[in-house]
Amino acid sequence: MAAQQDKVLRVGVIQAGKIVEERVLPARQPVTIGTGSKNTIVVPLARLPESVVVFAYQGERYVLQFEQGVEGRIQGPQGAADLAALVSQGVAKQAGRICSVPVLEDQRGKLVLGEVTLLWQFVAPPAEVPKPALPKEAKGAHFKSMDRLFSVVLAASFTLHSGFFLALSRVELPKEVTLEEIPDRYAKVLIPDRMPKPPEKKQEEKKADAPAQKVEKQEEKKPESAEQVAQKKAARAAAVAKAVQSKGILKVLGALGPGTANGAVADVFGTGAGMGDVASALSGAGGVAVATDPGASGGRKGGGQGGAASIGELATSGGGKVGLGTKTEVKVSGSVAAEEAEVDSSDIDQGKLGAFVRARMGLIKACYENALKRNPGLKGKISIRFTILETGALADIATAQNSLGSAEVASCIMNTMRSWRTQFRPSGPVTVEYPFVFQPVN
Repeated sequence: MAAQQDKVLRVGVIQAGKIVEERVLPARQPVTIGTGSKNTIVVPLARLPESVVVFAYQGERYVLQFEQGVEGRIQGPQGAADLAALVSQGVAKQAGRICSVPVLEDQRGKLVLGEVTLLWQFVAPPAEVPKPALPKEAKGAHFKSMDRLFSVVLAASFTLHSGFFLALSRVELPKEVTLEEIPDRYAKVLIPDRMPKPPEKKQEEKKADAPAQKVEKQEEKKPESAEQVAQKKAARAAAVAKAVQSKGILKVLGALGPGTANGAVADVFGTGAGMGDVASALSGAGGVAVATDPGASGGRKGGGQGGAASIGELATSGGGKVGLGTKTEVKVSGSVAAEEAEVDSSDIDQGKLGAFVRARMGLIKACYENALKRNPGLKGKISIRFTILETGALADIATAQNSLGSAEVASCIMNTMRSWRTQFRPSGPVTVEYPFVFQPVN
């Protein structure tokens, strides 16, 4: 048997009586058929396995492979033979259910795979078609296809930049110059001289003035004589008397005196002289006495006995008793009890709800005790109606009953409950009415 190098395999696929595909396959490659996309021949709508090998290339020839019981025929110059006869004659080799028979280039055949029929034969390979080539007139040249204006600008720019680069490359760079080679006039500009220090005259003047200031301070600290002290005290007293005469009732009292600084002011600060005019003016007033001397004791005019009392002893017996003591805050205490709540759903456990409210009873008690300070007899019941949402938060908080009679306490409780978030997650909003009973303790 000659090697099959001159011819290639041609395969046609018939499905439902129609040729759906015809291909010339490359030489020396296995041929597979099936519904998978990686097969040589893909038949997506057929009742075939994903991949079936129909031709294998072994030993420089093709080998037809098929399962036992598959219909088919091979025809050649020696005649035609069914696949079943080839199996029974031992021409086809068996490996389990798979049978294989070598085929020659002068043979052709048919293979039935369910609803798909595969026709095959060997043909001369098709001549290679040369790639189409355009004529030179149609190809044109790169320079001809370029815009003329663009070409001119590009060439001019290239020439200009090239010349500028060449000119710079021919310029000699300046040599390195040391400081010794720099002229003096440039060195002064580059390295300026240090600024002269300012004169220290001010510091010397301060040092010279310091001893004189110390001497003056020592002279100022010398003790004054008795006459200087007396003069200063007399001047200070005169200034105070002048200022006092122009202020308030002392100005009026000063007007009652003989018109000098020794008038009413002298009566106030002196030993009692000059009080005649004031005493005569107040002589007709009952219950008033004028003290003419710091040590004199004047009797209270009018009925009753007089006496001295300190500020702490200023108190009267009876209904108008007034005492000047420290301010103390009245301590009040109240009790709050929570009755059984009314819940309209079984999603809320009564025990857990009661534990949740009792854990926050101190906030409700604080609302009650704040109002109890102003009204110690405040007592009664407040029922709060609210809705527990699916998130556990409270909404639609309102007062259902208020026998306590205090809108302030009810408002405080509702504001407190708005920040609560329970652990319950009901399937829908649940309405709850919770009663609280308030009672003062002392």
